[in-house]
Amino acid sequence: MNTKKPVEDRNGSNDELEIIISKESIIQLVFLGLLSISFLGTFAFWGHWIGSVFAHFAAISIMGFYGCLTGTLAIRKGCRYWKAFKIGFFVPIILGVISVFVVGPEEGSKLPFTCGGWISLATGIVIVLFYISISKRIE
Repeated sequence: MNTKKPVEDRNGSNDELEIIISKESIIQLVFLGLLSISFLGTFAFWGHWIGSVFAHFAAISIMGFYGCLTGTLAIRKGCRYWKAFKIGFFVPIILGVISVFVVGPEEGSKLPFTCGGWISLATGIVIVLFYISISKRIE
């Protein structure tokens, strides 16, 4: 969140503004930049192994947005941002990786593994819905 705060100089005038950018906003911009670069790289190298790497970086940035959304919802519910961010970011990734090894590839596929992206997306949605449904924390 950007906040503008007037800063008085020695003469007492309020001409200058100090812009404070929160860590939460910076991390959202980082994931947006990663998503943009990954999106372009995926389609620029479509059909090559490097395109798959870019696609996975795009998936990580989407999980980052899930983490940011979970953290924002946590703040509104009176919980800590970074704890919720870690849950919304790492849990879907870990479950997606586990599903790659549990489910295995489709028959006739040349790939040794299957994609865990669907599990990651579904898990992220479930975590966000959980944070939407919890009641406010009473302090």
